[in-house]
Amino acid sequence: MSKKTSTIVIISVLVILLSLIISICIPNFKKIEEKIEDNSITYYLLKRDENFGVIDGSGSIVINPQYEQIIIPNPHRAVFLCKDGDKTKVLNDKNEEIFEKYSDIEAIRIENIISESMYEKKVLIYKENDKYGLLGIDGQVVAEPKYDEISSLGYKEGEILVKENDKYGIVNSQGNQVIKTIYDSIESDTYYSQEEGYEKSGYIVCVKTHEGYRYGYYDWEGNEVLKEDYNQITRLAEVKNKENIYLIAAKNGQYGVFINNNKMINTQYQSITYTPEMDMFIVERTGQYGVMNELGIEILKTEYSNIEINGIYIYAKNGEEEKVFDKTGAEVNIPFNTIIESTTNPDYFIKIEQGENVTYSLLGSNLQEILNQKYNYIEYIYDKYFIATNETGKSGIIDAEGKIILEFKYDSIQLLKTKQMIQATNFETNTTEIYNNEMQKTIEMANINVQVLDEYVKIYNETMEYYVDNNGNIIRSKEMLERIKETNATLRIENFKRVTYGLEQYYYVEEN
Repeated sequence: MSKKTSTIVIISVLVILLSLIISICIPNFKKIEEKIEDNSITYYLLKRDENFGVIDGSGSIVINPQYEQIIIPNPHRAVFLCKDGDKTKVLNDKNEEIFEKYSDIEAIRIENIISESMYEKKVLIYKENDKYGLLGIDGQVVAEPKYDEISSLGYKEGEILVKENDKYGIVNSQGNQVIKTIYDSIESDTYYSQEEGYEKSGYIVCVKTHEGYRYGYYDWEGNEVLKEDYNQITRLAEVKNKENIYLIAAKNGQYGVFINNNKMINTQYQSITYTPEMDMFIVERTGQYGVMNELGIEILKTEYSNIEINGIYIYAKNGEEEKVFDKTGAEVNIPFNTIIESTTNPDYFIKIEQGENVTYSLLGSNLQEILNQKYNYIEYIYDKYFIATNETGKSGIIDAEGKIILEFKYDSIQLLKTKQMIQATNFETNTTEIYNNEMQKTIEMANINVQVLDEYVKIYNETMEYYVDNNGNIIRSKEMLERIKETNATLRIENFKRVTYGLEQYYYVEEN
């Protein structure tokens, strides 16, 4: 290959690479840009008598309280919808009217979610020639006024339900079409995860046919998963496999299960119930029940009069006959009234024997009994520790060897959520003791209040106040205490007090 040819090849490769980078980056630039927001200033509603104004986080009055209603769509942007009667004007932090060339500006209320704002933060509705469009919070037109109606989809922030020519579609807060306006109704599937909230929830769409309503499904990115062939569609939220979309869909009264757009269980059952504990489906056809696993493989034939899944086993009845099966469908030799539950530690299981009296005991990883002692209640907490209740009704803490770590003298013992610390309470004296992750008592206090935050826990009463880390140890680090001080001083307003008027008015602040 000549030097000239090599140079041409190199240039061609570079051009291709540059084109690929541009094609990837440009569509995503807006997404990246959206995540960057200046949160240095926060605006709050101020109430004086029956009128409303706006203050900032330093306590300075931005808008005097003189309006019947004020809506702050984005608490970090100086855009305030001020209403007096039927008249609405939009003001900035200099008390100047903005967006004057647009009429009938409204905030979009997000239904069914609780967040720092009850409104869409990036877009507003405006009206022109009896049609509605979308206006960015910066005053730029996001969607031209061509819609008959605009509203929140509900649950999903940044997803706007639009109606055009009597049909519904979805656009996002940049005005890009997510789902075409061709449907008689659209709703969120309400899928939620702790990590991403409602972001990965999809869309159930509906069309009206001469046979009635038919439903289809789109994923969160707007890709069609199921066509509008079904009488009913439900998304399973509790499946362990979060990478795929599990749908129960009914056609002509017969239910089946889909993973994404692949049919996993045929639509031939009168009912299908998902059990997240075992990641299995109980299917029913003409009053007979069976079990299938998460891949649609039959575990038990559809021939039982009743099936329940409790703990780690399947309990099946056929008339008077009672059988217990494991998750593979193999029969297990245990009494029908005995339940074995797993814990978050694979080394321990809890055995529950039901009868005239319900008793609890501990099993090891091979399901062998590791304690002879039986209790009225056992709950695994962490490491090798368990909360237990004895025959007197008092609670204590034991370890896996049966050693009593905390005496059975408490009316209530609980593990503070997401923390490795114990709260043990005596109701008669209203005294609470806090134990750290090594079961050492760090605090004892009457009339306790507990405030659980991400990095620490505040424990206090009328006379004392402690901050403890997530392991239950009192915080003495100066750096950490300064961070706590900053967190507690999010709203630094000396002459005002923060009050709650309900979800929609969560940020209202009222003068003393």
